[in-house]
Amino acid sequence: MRWRSSLALTAFLLPAACGSTLYLAFNGTSPRPPVEVFDCVKRQILVLGYSQTSFDVEEHRITARKDDWDTRSADTQFRRIVERLAIEVGSSAEGGAQLKIGAHTFAEFVTQRGPTEIEQSASPAVRAAAQSLLEACGS
Repeated sequence: MRWRSSLALTAFLLPAACGSTLYLAFNGTSPRPPVEVFDCVKRQILVLGYSQTSFDVEEHRITARKDDWDTRSADTQFRRIVERLAIEVGSSAEGGAQLKIGAHTFAEFVTQRGPTEIEQSASPAVRAAAQSLLEACGS
């Protein structure tokens, strides 16, 4: 009986232990007001080669994407790599701005259901873009 309880506990905890975060989160602060930091982010994503996909002026949130057509895969359904940045600018306790950046990488496949994205570990390119954005607008 003892091995059954151990087996049940292992089966219960295994999915939690195997799960990991594929994206990276970058956080920073700035002495400038949130509106100025938000404007800086909007300008900087274009400089980094990303295109803005959505923004919320009131909540100071913006998302951007960049397609990587150069990466190849042996999978015949593979189409491209999509890099995404999710940026949120808020007020900090010190009176400046707090900057949160999520860096995501997705592999896009063409399936019978249509285009399907599967999240991958954050690529070095999207990591560098998030770090560059943080340095340009966060300090």
